Amino acid sequence: MFTCAVVFSTVKVVMDVMIPMQSPTQVLIVEDDEAIASLIADALSEESGAHTRCLHNGREAIAFLADHTVDLLILDYQLPGANGIEVYDTLRRSERTMLTPVLFLTANDKRAEFQRRGLAFMRKPFNLGELLATIEERLAAREVSAASS
Repeated sequence: MFTCAVVFSTVKVVMDVMIPMQSPTQVLIVEDDEAIASLIADALSEESGAHTRCLHNGREAIAFLADHTVDLLILDYQLPGANGIEVYDTLRRSERTMLTPVLFLTANDKRAEFQRRGLAFMRKPFNLGELLATIEERLAAREVSAASS
């Protein structure tokens, strides 16, 4: 709570203003390479204060997202359990997760499939600065679409 004092010539008005604290951005990273997942999670936490969770299997991601919401999903294409496209398609069938922004990471040459489907992706190996900028863009686009709905 902040106290705000405003003086209008001879009248002093004091107000207690409740300013809601915005909760930190929640990002789920689904990447089977633990070193890459940790690199992304650490960078996001340090750069933006985002809360991150790392999972290493497509089926784990589907189960987790059945009970939790996130602001952004960073999804590797090649995962054990279910590949990234299978995870994505499953999430799009659920009202709870159908609008969750997704950024794919891939070492495979799946550019044509991602472009055909209009999916955001980055190729591995990636530049960490470019990845963070792309994540920021995806989150900003989410905020704009949420504000307009």
